[in-house]
Amino acid sequence: IIPLTLSHHSVYLIRCLLQRFPISKRERTDVQPTNKSGMSVAAEPENSYDRNRASGRLNNGIPMVPQRTVPSELDNFRHSLPVYEHKEEIVQLIRENKVVLVVGETGSGKTTQIPQFLLDDCSKNGEPCRIFCTQPRRLAAIAVAERVSAERGEHVGQTVGYHIRLESRVSPKTLLTFCTSGVFLRTLMAGDASLTTVTHVIVDEVHERDGLTDFLLTKMRDLLQKIPTLKLILSSAALDVELFLQYFGSCPVIHLKGRQFEVKELFLEDILRLTDYNSMDIGKYKEETQTKERKQKCLTEWCEAVKTHSVGKKQRTRVLDPGFLQDNKPLEPWLLKEMDSCISSIFLNEDQDAFIQLFNLIINESVNVDYAHRETGTTPLMAAAGRGFITQMEQLLCMGADINKKASNGWTASDFAKHFEQTNAVDLLKSSIPLGEVTNVDELALVQRGTAEISTDEHELLKLYHHKFDDQWVDLDLIMDLLHNICSTTSDGAVLIFLPGYDEIVALRDRILYDDKRFFIHSDRYQVFTLHSDMQTLDQKKAMKTSPPGVRKIILSTNIAETSITINDVVFVIDSGKVKEKSFDPLSHVSMLKTVWISKASSLQRKGRAGRCRPGICFHLFSRLRFNNMLEFQVPQLLRMPLQELCLQTKLLAPASCPVAEFLSKAPQPPPAHAVRYAVQMLKIIDAMDQHEDLTDLGYHLADLPVDPHLGKMVLCGVVLKCLDPILTIACTLAYRDPFILPTQSSQKRAALQCRQRFTSSTFSDHMALLRAFQAWQRARSGGWERSFCEKNFLSQATMDMILGMRTQLLGQLRAIGFVRARGGSDIRDVNLNSENWAVVKAALVAGMYPNLAHIDLGTSLCSSNKEKKIHFHPTSILSQVQLKNGTNKSAQALPTDWLIYDEMSRGHRMAHVRCCSIVTAITVAIFGGSAKLPSSALHEPASQRAAECQRDDSSDSETEDLSEMRIDDWIVFQLDSEAAGLVFELRQKWQNLFMKRIRCPSKPWSQQDETIIQTLVSVLGAEEQRAGLHQPPGIGQRPRPMSSEEGLKTSMKSSNNSPRPQTIKPVPPGLVFSSVRYFIMKSSNSRNLEISQQKGIWSTTPSNETKLTKAFLENSLIILIFSVQGSGHFQGYAHMTSAISQESCQDWGFMGLGGMFSVEWIHKESLPFQYTQHILNSWNNNKMVQISRDGQELEPQAGSQLLLLWERNSGNPVQ
Repeated sequence: IIPLTLSHHSVYLIRCLLQRFPISKRERTDVQPTNKSGMSVAAEPENSYDRNRASGRLNNGIPMVPQRTVPSELDNFRHSLPVYEHKEEIVQLIRENKVVLVVGETGSGKTTQIPQFLLDDCSKNGEPCRIFCTQPRRLAAIAVAERVSAERGEHVGQTVGYHIRLESRVSPKTLLTFCTSGVFLRTLMAGDASLTTVTHVIVDEVHERDGLTDFLLTKMRDLLQKIPTLKLILSSAALDVELFLQYFGSCPVIHLKGRQFEVKELFLEDILRLTDYNSMDIGKYKEETQTKERKQKCLTEWCEAVKTHSVGKKQRTRVLDPGFLQDNKPLEPWLLKEMDSCISSIFLNEDQDAFIQLFNLIINESVNVDYAHRETGTTPLMAAAGRGFITQMEQLLCMGADINKKASNGWTASDFAKHFEQTNAVDLLKSSIPLGEVTNVDELALVQRGTAEISTDEHELLKLYHHKFDDQWVDLDLIMDLLHNICSTTSDGAVLIFLPGYDEIVALRDRILYDDKRFFIHSDRYQVFTLHSDMQTLDQKKAMKTSPPGVRKIILSTNIAETSITINDVVFVIDSGKVKEKSFDPLSHVSMLKTVWISKASSLQRKGRAGRCRPGICFHLFSRLRFNNMLEFQVPQLLRMPLQELCLQTKLLAPASCPVAEFLSKAPQPPPAHAVRYAVQMLKIIDAMDQHEDLTDLGYHLADLPVDPHLGKMVLCGVVLKCLDPILTIACTLAYRDPFILPTQSSQKRAALQCRQRFTSSTFSDHMALLRAFQAWQRARSGGWERSFCEKNFLSQATMDMILGMRTQLLGQLRAIGFVRARGGSDIRDVNLNSENWAVVKAALVAGMYPNLAHIDLGTSLCSSNKEKKIHFHPTSILSQVQLKNGTNKSAQALPTDWLIYDEMSRGHRMAHVRCCSIVTAITVAIFGGSAKLPSSALHEPASQRAAECQRDDSSDSETEDLSEMRIDDWIVFQLDSEAAGLVFELRQKWQNLFMKRIRCPSKPWSQQDETIIQTLVSVLGAEEQRAGLHQPPGIGQRPRPMSSEEGLKTSMKSSNNSPRPQTIKPVPPGLVFSSVRYFIMKSSNSRNLEISQQKGIWSTTPSNETKLTKAFLENSLIILIFSVQGSGHFQGYAHMTSAISQESCQDWGFMGLGGMFSVEWIHKESLPFQYTQHILNSWNNNKMVQISRDGQELEPQAGSQLLLLWERNSGNPVQ
């Protein structure tokens, strides 16, 4: 039971609302739990949600007899494809069977020809048909539709069309539609009748086993029994035939040969020899090996001594071997000795006091937190883990200690903890593993185990390579050397490089175009293209065109080019052997994007991309040993994905009486039953399902949004609360991944955490850091210097690009389903009226994040949740920095409120960590937490208090007589005075009624009562935030710059035609990229000088300032000068410095102490009063307000960008 108090002002505001608009009987009834099914709600006449109107559904149509094809110049090519030889056999088998499996090698022509065989056969026999062909990706659906249309001599949208989310090219005459699996599923959601006019369904690339494909196969197996005329064709290059034969029963299998030339395969050991990549001196390697063996022996003695409790003088006072002195050279001898002494004391003697000196040396003497003991290679984290010092481990992790670093015997900190049976330490380290790491056996271990399978030379070559490179990453240096070898030894032939994700694509692209002299000085010889499943189709079309003579095409792609897209002129393939997979742990309920090794089937597919036009070569960046240890096929996504979204779609597909678990159990490889139960329970908790597992109105809409259901609810709350833009950014970031990069070096880790802290703007919120970072990146992007911005702030440019694209897609979906309108009420301005109010934004976060809430006991400083009694902040959370600064027992007192939300919890055996947290007020939890429908008994007077009232006498304590309890759920129970309890409960009911009404009828006009409810919520939330002392930062409602349709998701993909980065500062030479932005205050003694500057585009400053400006200008910085006339009380605008300082002086200034002139370009000339800037403090000037600056004072970048933002927000309107 947690106390809750309200300010007098909040009580007054709520009372005013309820006096004007009292709670009606219907409003009370609508938010009461009911035993009725949610389906009955959907059937009410006033409910405007139409299942058949679901966004992204294939159009209804009737089967027709296809027109005969006209002769085409592509006919000869069609007839040369291997599949054409089997045309009659394929058509006959499909006629005679309900299900047919087609296994066709790469290049056989199965994807483009089999649908046409069916069209031609129906045309020949005068039979009507209507065919749907699913593709796993948007780009593939478009590319195949365009190719098939061209082969038939038509335009897309006639006989052949495509339909993907938010985009389609079909007509009433379209008989063959290529679509994504998601669009096909949405069609099935309209009911079984949606396929009664369909004759054939082709599921292509079925081997990829994405969750939607397995899901639709489950539904299709049921429909085949209900619709006698329906045929199903499963097509793939690498099909698990036995699995599907067992699933669909006895059905024919057609095997097709590929049409391609011989492809030579080279593996890692071959590539290392080819490129002579192992440049490390063999002698040095052997010397390091001997040193490692000595260290390993010493560490073994340490561990044995600790195990047997026999630490002797020998271990404590060993004289260092001269060979050990080569390590840690940059440190002074006394520091080396002190660090070695601290680590050995901690490990051998369990001396916790040694941590005091150790932390002092790390913080004050700049010793690396991953310092390795010179005799054993043991780091402080390893020593602490081996002895189970949890508190010190947490501090080391917050300082950036590397959990993957290995001692001389190959042990990590986790291995030390396991060896000495320190279970709490093991749990802490497990929960601190960065998301997205490869979990497979590392290749060095395979090499050591597989000595019998490879030659001695190859064994040594691979050992040497893995000695200096960790195979959990992609070796971009090796790829660059290999690419250079290909380009320097061959004259032509496109190169296709498979990379796991967009981050690696951007990094390699930038190396080719900007960083590696071997390439960028010959940029006219290369065209670099990028392929990713979420990019625009225009980029994909360019990649498929043949390059001009003398220009080599280099394509950087994810696994999308494995099967879905064919680029005919590829001769060389570089296969990184990695792929990004989203996985979900049903026990810890944590989802993550992992980089994992591909399967053998995928490796063969990648190999098949080469040799389409002539003999080719495939370079695998993994050894033959690794290949032999790969999985045969990819793990089905249905077994490794969060099931909440799938469960929503199940309810739209399964029969009304069929439980979710029963339907999913029919899948080819069903997900674990406990994972399904958890997903259904979570959907009930967030009000997407009722107690009967029927979808609510909210559930229907969440099934329509391309994000996880809890994020979808957050976005819809943002629409109703009118704070959509910041919520869109935060939701898309959480849906994709954290854009902040955690460097490997400890000193950089601290700097990265400081950057994250700076973006929080003193709000105790990781979500604010995500929002501010995106907004700052947007400003940098508009100026053309986003790359240097990301490098400086430890951000992933690729992740930012993806978030921007996801925002655009999600906003488009909200428009499509009617929540954001083109004009009038609920237009983009209306749904952002409260975007500047951080308290309101956090209310939407609470509504979406629930039940991910935690409470901090201010007495014990313990953080707990409904499932965990003790919670720790993850080292990447800004709240962990508060804990680090104040000590474990004081961290709670450093926080302004006792409630927080978190994005996810990683749970070990006995310890839990939460990531991405934000502090929120109790009133926000009371109104926006919990289920929408609470029983009237949720507000009650405690039984203990009622009993006390019966027995109390005149001396009883009157201050505790009028308390009530408000029960949000089984865990969250607030205690507050009875009047306030009634007001809060009724305000909550008002909000929940309003939200349900807007969800049920999003296009209905807002009433005066609706607007007043929102205004009251805004005022109450803001008042309670202010009362708690929480900071309201400015500029959070800043709207991102709209993207044009051609600009697409990947704006940085513009470099695929090798054009320079965009520049917006005209006087700067084209192609120049600024390394940073720096802000300087320029004081003027009179306004006349500013008028001259604005007229002539010049400025002069004092000689002392000249030195600073010249240095910054020569360092390739973008210099922004912010002008203020002394004594005016205003800033008069700002300008860019666009030239170096000359020797020529200007006689017009009227002041002899100024130096030479330089050019400036004025950006804003409006006056900005100092009263508007008082919240901006300059940490580079003792945290003084920015207006309190001397001439030439430099501003800290965040302060500078905040100051410029004030002009941008008032652009065109002088702030007088």
